[in-house]
Amino acid sequence: MSDFDPVESEVLESPSNSVGTKISWELYQKLKYLGIVHDEKDGVDIRNFNIGNSNYSKHIIQPWSIWIDWDLNAWDADIVKRVLRTKQGESRIMDYEKIIHDCNERIRQLKYEN
Repeated sequence: MSDFDPVESEVLESPSNSVGTKISWELYQKLKYLGIVHDEKDGVDIRNFNIGNSNYSKHIIQPWSIWIDWDLNAWDADIVKRVLRTKQGESRIMDYEKIIHDCNERIRQLKYEN
């Protein structure tokens, strides 16, 4: 994960019509980096739509954010992706069968690494 170097350590306040929660500038920058907060100045928010049949864009936290924040390898990231998605036309059973298949391959690889 990238280190954040905030210019200021100011506290950001939410708009007056909200609960009034304050967050640090550093946390705000991290949430922007993870794609959880979108700044209009950044242009098109690619997390507001999907390519294909997945439903990720309906959720605030998407698999990408988890992958980045947890610094996941490709195998773990794929498992998280499969757990979080609901893909039209595919059964949940198939998702779990794919997860088991991926896990078995990763276990095989890890046995050779050790």
